[in-house]
Amino acid sequence: MHVRFVALILWLASTAAFAVEPFHAPAVPSGNVEVRLHPTEGIVAGTQVLVTFGLPLPRGSLSAAQLSTVRVLRGGTEVPAHVAQLTPWRHRSNAAIDGASVRVARIQIVFPVGVAFPNSEAITVAWGAAPRTLDVPTLVDPRTAWHRVTSGTFVAADNVFEPDVYAVLPPDWLVRGALKSSRSLPFEGSNPEARDNPATIDAIGIWPAYQEAEHALKNNFYSVVNRDDPAVSAGNQCPYKTDREPWLYDRAATMFVLYFRSGYFTALREAVRAAQFYAGRVDAAGSFSLAPGDTKYSYNESLAYTYWTVGDDVTLSKIGAVVAAQTGFAHAWTAQRGFWTERHAAYKLLANVVAWEVLGGASRRDAVNQILADYRAHQDGAGGVIPTNRIDGGLYHFGSQHDGDWAAGSFGASSWMSVLLADAVVRAYATGEDLATAHFMRRLGNFLRASIVSTTDNGYDTGRALALPRYGMLLDGSDGQRNAADVEHALDVAGQLAWADYFARVAAQPDASLAPAIRSLYTTYDLGVNFWIRPTGPASGLPAFRVSPWRKWGWEHRTSDGIGFALRVGGGGGGGGGEIPIFVDNFE
Repeated sequence: MHVRFVALILWLASTAAFAVEPFHAPAVPSGNVEVRLHPTEGIVAGTQVLVTFGLPLPRGSLSAAQLSTVRVLRGGTEVPAHVAQLTPWRHRSNAAIDGASVRVARIQIVFPVGVAFPNSEAITVAWGAAPRTLDVPTLVDPRTAWHRVTSGTFVAADNVFEPDVYAVLPPDWLVRGALKSSRSLPFEGSNPEARDNPATIDAIGIWPAYQEAEHALKNNFYSVVNRDDPAVSAGNQCPYKTDREPWLYDRAATMFVLYFRSGYFTALREAVRAAQFYAGRVDAAGSFSLAPGDTKYSYNESLAYTYWTVGDDVTLSKIGAVVAAQTGFAHAWTAQRGFWTERHAAYKLLANVVAWEVLGGASRRDAVNQILADYRAHQDGAGGVIPTNRIDGGLYHFGSQHDGDWAAGSFGASSWMSVLLADAVVRAYATGEDLATAHFMRRLGNFLRASIVSTTDNGYDTGRALALPRYGMLLDGSDGQRNAADVEHALDVAGQLAWADYFARVAAQPDASLAPAIRSLYTTYDLGVNFWIRPTGPASGLPAFRVSPWRKWGWEHRTSDGIGFALRVGGGGGGGGGEIPIFVDNFE
C-alpha cells in the first residue's frame, strides 16, 4: 500500500468527520458583479442594441421588492434598465423560504455597444444599496434583438436564432448554484478559453487536483462542435444535426455546465444555439424529432438554462411538455414492471424537478415529492419484494426489466445509470433539504462504491490494474455485466460518489471508504484522458481530441461538475473550507 494512500486514510480518520460546506451558497444582500457584453458578428460598434440577460442570485439575497436596488453601471454611470423577477427560489416544505427571494432576475438595457466582435466590454450590475433611478418599467420582447444563425455550428436552414449581444457572467458567480441548483468550483485560472494544443496536453501525464477533467471538458467541447482542427474530415465530425446519439445525456446542458464553470463566451453561445436547435425539435408532447417517442432524449434542463441566461420566454412551454413526455414511464418499481432502468427513472425525476423550479405549482411540487418517496421505497426493498441479503443502496430490479443486461431473474442495478439518478436527486435536494434525501444519496454511494473493481482488463494499456465501475452489479456484489469499456464511466461515477460522501457527512454518518474509491476512479479517468488524445490525428482527418462515442462527453461531464465542491470540508462562508485530498499517483 502506498505511503500517500495510508496518509489519506489517516487524514480522513483524524479530520472533523461531519464537517460539510452548506449546500446553498450564502446570501449576498448587497454586492456587484462584472458582466461582459459580447456582440456577435455584424453588430457595428456604436450601435444601440437591446440586451437581455439573467442575473442569478444566491438564495436569500434579495426579495422581489428589493430588486428596486439593482442598478446597471457603465464606467460608474447608471444605465436605464428594466429589472424584474424571472424565477423565485422555491422550497417544497419550508413556507418561509418558498418564494421569498429571487433566484434569477431578468435585466434588460438598451446599450450603445462600444466594441465589435470578437471584442467585449464590461458593465457592472450592483444591488443592495441605492435604489435604481433610471427604471424602465416595460419589458421589450428580447427576440426583437435576436438574429438567425447563418454560419458556424448552424446555418440558415437549421432555423436557429441567437441574441445579437451575449452577456457573460464570471464563473466564480455562476458556480454558486443558482442555475445548476448545486454548487461547483470554477476552472483553475490558467485554463484558457481556446482549445489547447493536443501535443502539449498529451505530454502532461498527471494534472493536479481536477484540472485534467477541466481541460478535457473544454477540449472535447471543441470536438463535439466540430472545431477540433480544420483538417478533420467531414466523415469524422460530430453528426449532431442528423443523428440523435450526440444528444443523449443532454448535449446542450453539458455546454451550459462548461459555461458555468469557465465563464467562456464560446461555451455560452454554443449552449444557447444547441438549446435552440433542440427546443425547435421538441414537439408539444415533449418528444425530440431525432429520437421520436424515446423519452431518454426528452430533457428540459437546458431549456431552463436558456430561459435563465438570456431571458427568453420561448422555451417555457417546452419545459412542461418534457414532463408530459416522461409521464408514460411507470417509475414506481414493482416486480411486474415490464421495463425499468435507473436512466429512465432519472430523467423522469429531473424533468419534474426542473419544471417545479421554473414553473412552480402545487401539483408539480407534489409530483417531485411522490417520485422521491417511491425511489426511497424501492431502495428500502420495495415492501419486502427485494431480498434483504443485499448490498445496501442500489435500486435493484430484474435483468429482464433492464433489456436483459444481466440474468433475467436476477436482481441487479447499474452503476452509471444510478449516477444519472443521483444527479437528479441532488438537484431535488436543493428544493427540499430533507434528511431522507441525504440518506438516499449516502446509501446509493454505498452501492456505487461496491460496484467498483480493480482490473487490468481496462483498455488503457497501462499494464496496471485500474478501478472500473461495473455496468451491472447483482445484489450480492457479484458481476451482473462487466466490460472493459465501463472504464469510460470512471469520472461520472466518481462525481456522484463525491456527492454521496457529502451527504453522508450531512447525515452525520461519514463513510471513510468513499474518498479512496473516488480517488481510485479519478486516477483511472486521469490516465484515460491521455489515452484518447492523438496529436497527429488531424493529418489523417481524425480529431486530435477524440470523443467516442459522441454521447460520452455528456455522460462524463454533465453530472460530475460538483466533484470538487462536494469533497470540500469545513463549514462556514462562501469559499472557505479545505478539500479532501484526492491524490493521484505518478505512474510515469
